[in-house]
Amino acid sequence: MAHVHGKAGAATYRKGDRLMLRALVPMLMMGILTYSVFRSGIQTTSFVGAGAGCAVVVLGFWCVRYVFSLEAAADRYYGGAGGEYDVGVVLSRLPQEFHLFNGVDFYAGDVDHIVVGPTGVFVVETKNHSGTISLKNGCLYRNGELLNRDFVRQATAEAMYVKGCLNLQVQCHVRPLVVFTRAKVRVQAAVGGVRVVALSSLIDTIVGREPLLSSEDIGRYAGRLEGLDISLASRVARELRGALRISRDVLPPGVAHPGFVRIALRRRSANQATLRRQAGP
Repeated sequence: MAHVHGKAGAATYRKGDRLMLRALVPMLMMGILTYSVFRSGIQTTSFVGAGAGCAVVVLGFWCVRYVFSLEAAADRYYGGAGGEYDVGVVLSRLPQEFHLFNGVDFYAGDVDHIVVGPTGVFVVETKNHSGTISLKNGCLYRNGELLNRDFVRQATAEAMYVKGCLNLQVQCHVRPLVVFTRAKVRVQAAVGGVRVVALSSLIDTIVGREPLLSSEDIGRYAGRLEGLDISLASRVARELRGALRISRDVLPPGVAHPGFVRIALRRRSANQATLRRQAGP
């Protein structure tokens, strides 16, 4: 088993939780306004009462739309975090000579996974898309449609950032990978220097290379990354300390990371409830 540093998907969960916390504001406003209208005893037959009633209806409609839009955006983060967790589980099965760093701080967000081992340094960007990923004219397509974000450019920027942090002293490139956890990948060649793989091919892509780093190099680079990882973990702990914990529904599939805010607006399936029981507390 590899040496694992940090929890996979933690930073992405936090982004979803922030959106759900924002949903509390309009819900609270709606509750206060409704209570105030009924408490004041305003008659709906009067002009003022009719105006107040219309205001409550309009505000309620806006609140519902706003809350559901936030919930949908948060669900995307939770789904992405579930994919990062699944990739973290797979990468943790690398040989013990490897070090795995999850959720390392990045100026444009966070680097999902960094792997340091005998075969080199790898930056792994996780995507939770389904369908079929193909390559056309140097661009990635999903089910025949161009992806709305340039994942190749994102992975390349993260690899350059990690290379600068490590200050590599041997002939070793930081190799960017984009892994799709739920999609069929029909991409054979590297795209702009970035390998695009399915989850089932991830381990072979990392292990099946010629050894480049000695144990001393691995220890030195892992030590530098561990410093970044510790600083991120301490900040996450400060933000989550005393955070509101509302858990009325199940976590996304493959998740075993408790303690985050959950406000469920849709009924989950029975299969997801089974996954939660398997994940444990």
